Amino acid sequence: MMRLAAMVLLAVLAALPLAVRPSSPPVTWLATAALVVGGVGVIAWSVPLVTAAGSLVLIAYALALVLAGPAADPLAAIALGSTLALLLALVHFAGRARGAALGPSVMASQVRQWLAVVGGGAVAAVMLTAVAVPLGVALRSATLPVVVIASALGAVLTVAGVIALVTGGGRRAPES
Repeated sequence: MMRLAAMVLLAVLAALPLAVRPSSPPVTWLATAALVVGGVGVIAWSVPLVTAAGSLVLIAYALALVLAGPAADPLAAIALGSTLALLLALVHFAGRARGAALGPSVMASQVRQWLAVVGGGAVAAVMLTAVAVPLGVALRSATLPVVVIASALGAVLTVAGVIALVTGGGRRAPES
């Protein structure tokens, strides 16, 4: 059942770039490669292969946006990021639990945790988008050094957030 759910998430991911620019061969090739690599990753429960597929999907999505030149659609980008995060979490969990008998309460708890993480990420993305719109208008006439400094600050804050997430914000589990 988890393999089917992961395959569905992978198919949705591969379809998102095609929804932006369906008739572009490079986008189609990248999405197809992502589907193949990700499919092998899901079958083997390999997080690195699924991560590579996610990277290919992100590249295909960015290429599709560049080629199509549409107006920014934050909801599609949030859907892409949420689906990718959920797929990676599912594959990681399934790979670690391979062969174990999991009760319904364990699965329900895991699904609640994943939905909370994805929901929190979506809310953060909506808030950042709301802040970015007026900031984009203000930076439209800014010089290149100002834009580079603002981008570097954003990258530093992103890395700090990831480090805080991975380390648990400095909290440690109690020793047994």
